[in-house]
Amino acid sequence: MKILLINPPVRQRQTPQDIPVGLAMIAAVTKQEGHQVALLDLNANRVPLQVAAEEIMIDDYDIIGIGGLSSQYKDIKQILPICRQIHPDALIVAGGGFVTYMPDKMLRLRPEIDIIAIGEAEETWADLLRDVQEGDYTKVKGIAYRDCNGKVMFSEPRPLIADMDTLPYPAYELLDLDKYSENYQFCLSEEMLSTKRKIHMITERGCPRQCTFCTHNGMSRWDQLVAVGKDKVKQLDKDYGFQQIARFNTPRFVVNHLKHLVENYDLGYVFIADENLTSNRKRTIELCNLMLEEGIPEKVKWGTAGDAASVDDDIIALMKKAGCTFISFGGESASDKVLKYDIQKGTTRKNNQDAVDVMQRQGMEPVMTFMLGNPNENIDDICETTDFFIENNLQCDPFICTPYPGTKLFLDYEQQILEQFDERLAEIKNLPKDAIDESLVSKWKDEALDKFLSSLDDADVLSATVSQVFSPHDLLGLKALMFSHDIPKLLKTSHERNWPHSQKWAPQCPICNAKEEVSQLRKINEALFNPTEKTGESDLN
Repeated sequence: MKILLINPPVRQRQTPQDIPVGLAMIAAVTKQEGHQVALLDLNANRVPLQVAAEEIMIDDYDIIGIGGLSSQYKDIKQILPICRQIHPDALIVAGGGFVTYMPDKMLRLRPEIDIIAIGEAEETWADLLRDVQEGDYTKVKGIAYRDCNGKVMFSEPRPLIADMDTLPYPAYELLDLDKYSENYQFCLSEEMLSTKRKIHMITERGCPRQCTFCTHNGMSRWDQLVAVGKDKVKQLDKDYGFQQIARFNTPRFVVNHLKHLVENYDLGYVFIADENLTSNRKRTIELCNLMLEEGIPEKVKWGTAGDAASVDDDIIALMKKAGCTFISFGGESASDKVLKYDIQKGTTRKNNQDAVDVMQRQGMEPVMTFMLGNPNENIDDICETTDFFIENNLQCDPFICTPYPGTKLFLDYEQQILEQFDERLAEIKNLPKDAIDESLVSKWKDEALDKFLSSLDDADVLSATVSQVFSPHDLLGLKALMFSHDIPKLLKTSHERNWPHSQKWAPQCPICNAKEEVSQLRKINEALFNPTEKTGESDLN
């Protein structure tokens, strides 16, 4: 069969940066199954839709696969009708975050899609290619599709892939690596900036943290139990504690993968884009020691994302020795209240501070990401985070908390989110149930969802808010003030908008200081012009 895989643009306002690892792995699986595969990377080559249509028209394809995140939905919904028009008989399969977390809704919104691959798709895709040839794909695990009557059907769920080393390397030969390398903007160290050939790779799936804003918390312990079995999980518990929720390539696989990239693609720097590489301490130590044994630091430098609560001087020193030049930590907030109740990350301000201190002691520039606009976050919490920036001399432009589909935030605040895109949904809440046409409401919700998904981009752009305290306009202004480290202006704004702040911040607040000065002047005035009756002397004496 002839297969076309399409990667939509990512963040149109930015140059292409991250190679489509997931789609490139699907391409590798396609090759393993003995089929012809082409990869149309519309992210690397930003072309008008007309030009994209000409590329899609080049050959007759039996299957068209399209994958992406929710933030790519706007482009995906423009590409799908083109695919269907040019190849009316082709099977269109969609995968990735934009369909995984709401497959039934996506099949309603995007009638061009025939099949949805839910979650990890490598094994699903291999089975699908075999069964399509035999004429019946309905028994493939982990898919959603429509029956002959248009009803959405779900096959048996597919467990997570237990052994990641069984997966192939991405089909790098189908990607324009120079395009990504030249435009890479995520340069957080001098070594990364000065290296000509750089890309990212992924050696972990899932995350031991359960942050409310992240879709990776869907890879739960229950999924792990199904994937590897109860006995295996017990052993993982014994070896790694709570880390069993995340799955990793073995250190040997990672080192061999790095060698493959260096030898075949002249790679000089790699960003290991795992969720929390350092959270699995035992595996991180084994990986770094193997890198040193194999001479990796002399061949390629690397950076990664880390877990603030899991690092100390020993592990950071070892990572640095093994060629690591930066570690980015998801600090999220410096308010313990927000971390505990809104984000539910399982970390504290002290964890964030300890990570910064460790990095500085080991001679590495601390890198941390933060956000604002969490549901119950108030001006005190925002000042706490800004104070953290100032205290540690961090230049940080916070993200705005975005409720992506598949997150706890989206599930908890779906109604509020949709109301921001259709005011009718807010108006009907107070109507009696017998006065509501449920089919009409369902239609409005689908339309609102489509608008919401079309507005999504990276989290530095505001789409919808879950804040119960601040308006969207407030958040944009607060974001700018946090970036400029302007706590006095933040506090002044809180008075202007009637956001009460605690006494802790009064010394830095120009309004509170002005009130205090007026109060002192009044006391002086009373002392001067209202002498005491007993002595006739001023209270100033």
